[in-house]
Amino acid sequence: MKPLTGKIAVVTGASRGAGRGIAFELGSAGATVYVTGRSVKGATTDNRPETIEETADGVTSRGGKGLAIRCDHTSDNDVRNLFEQIEREHGRIDILVNSVFGGSESSLPSGDGRHFWERPLEHWDAMMVAGPQAYLLTTRYAVPLMKQHHKGLIVNITFFIKDKISSNLYYDLAMNGINRMTLGMAKELKDSNVSAVAVCPGWMRTERVRDSGFGPEDGATETTAYVGRAVVALATDTTVSKFSGEVKMVAELAREYGFTDVDGTQPQPFEG
Repeated sequence: MKPLTGKIAVVTGASRGAGRGIAFELGSAGATVYVTGRSVKGATTDNRPETIEETADGVTSRGGKGLAIRCDHTSDNDVRNLFEQIEREHGRIDILVNSVFGGSESSLPSGDGRHFWERPLEHWDAMMVAGPQAYLLTTRYAVPLMKQHHKGLIVNITFFIKDKISSNLYYDLAMNGINRMTLGMAKELKDSNVSAVAVCPGWMRTERVRDSGFGPEDGATETTAYVGRAVVALATDTTVSKFSGEVKMVAELAREYGFTDVDGTQPQPFEG
């Protein structure tokens, strides 16, 4: 039997990128995965071809059960409806992975430079609303379904480079907001047997990165399966609470649990 057979997972922002890689690996481990996002057949975001239906099919083909649900995670109504449906169908959630992020979409208005005073305020909204705020909104509805069964794992996908500003100030604040949120969630959920861990991948060969012409030889060191395997390792660890509130690098978790990327290597953290 696969290690996550019978487990109910939600992966947000799973039409592409890290979310898709995580959903696939959870499927390979046997989980039922609700794949959410805004990109559906006939109406994708950012002029990209990937959809949540494709991701859900990939989950199922790997041995899990994929369920595609369109959800704008900045919308209270959408998120509430999502979790009401899950409660009706399963009565609980075992794993929530927050991976939605609006700050990388090319549809954002361009700024005149990389400095914070040169960036349009729309960049702030995209990164903070379709980022930390969406994580918080989604987790608010997930936690009651975890608490009533006295068990659960929340994984918040993040990014940071120690002692450096990551990319730009808005992005750095969004990611560190997620990290701080994870610590607060862990503190408030400590007595509920629900753990919250922030997971930081390196530079991944996402669809966007590959389309830009980058490959392993160019320093894009990880596939999205690597972060997916990190999530599976946490979800199958009965002592995962020891990491609750922490920010863990995927490379660090690879050493801890002994998993590798698809090529059998253990890429090291991206240091910018």
